[in-house]
Amino acid sequence: MKYIIGAYASAPSLKSNDKLLEDEFYNKLINSIPQIMGLEIPFFGMEIHKFGSDFLLNYINPEWNNILTCIPGVMENLSKNPHFGLASDNYSGRLNALDMYKRANELCHKICDLYGDNSIIAVQIVTAPSVPVEGVSSSRESLLKSMEEILFLDWRDSKIVIEHVDSCGPDLNFEKGFLTLEDEIEVLLKLSNIHNVGITINWARSAIEGKNSDKPLEHIKLALKYNLLSGLIFSGTSKDDENYGSWSDSHMPFAESYDVDNFESNSLLTYENIFNTLKLIDLKHLDYLGIKLLSETSDMDRRVGLNKDAIYILENIISELQLLN
Repeated sequence: MKYIIGAYASAPSLKSNDKLLEDEFYNKLINSIPQIMGLEIPFFGMEIHKFGSDFLLNYINPEWNNILTCIPGVMENLSKNPHFGLASDNYSGRLNALDMYKRANELCHKICDLYGDNSIIAVQIVTAPSVPVEGVSSSRESLLKSMEEILFLDWRDSKIVIEHVDSCGPDLNFEKGFLTLEDEIEVLLKLSNIHNVGITINWARSAIEGKNSDKPLEHIKLALKYNLLSGLIFSGTSKDDENYGSWSDSHMPFAESYDVDNFESNSLLTYENIFNTLKLIDLKHLDYLGIKLLSETSDMDRRVGLNKDAIYILENIISELQLLN
């Protein structure tokens, strides 16, 4: 099995400006995980790395199938303009978001020109803005308008995939607070007969939405029901943890399974929860499976080890499921 690695969440550059440390991290990571299918490449609105796009592009293997996620750029823009987003009912906020995705499209072309059309298999978009925020509104109608414009662009061979993040629950608590999965699916169903579109489930973000470990299963079943499940990314969260918070979108690593060295005891990404998630899916029909994990320590071996051990856990659970079938 090959996997997408959201390496940028583990990388030293989140807190460091040391290019040598960043170089060491990517070299060690790539050499430690032969099962890499590709990277989850973060688009920050202009570049894909704080040291410039070319810095990260130098580590891309021409044989990889990567995905491009636009959520870093969305969150950066939302911090300045709460109306920013593809689903925004605010005209300028929606147009500003479309402008950002047009820049993502240009970057997609740059990567495909370098490494071939299969180098970006999916572009992950999100349904900002955050609601409820005072004076801010979003809707399916606004998202549909934006999607029609986005899908008019040439994305080479990339699938446009909505990366579902948590929507606001009845308690009005949320991390991102974007559209519900039901709303996102309703919009995609209006487009899926003509366009190559889908849904990606991030395990933690669904768990955060439901404040439980069952919500990711519900979301996966719903996406499967409408034949829209494209990707699954395992990122963790916790009910309560000193470093990773309470129901926080902090990319918490896996819990301990199979006696691995690198894990987080309070993580909800337990053996049982991962097993129950993966048994719902026929992996042959999934475009990509991956991980996105953050290390709260600066230790290089742990940064790499958290990713390596997570893949080891997934490999073992997948093998067990294959034996059961």
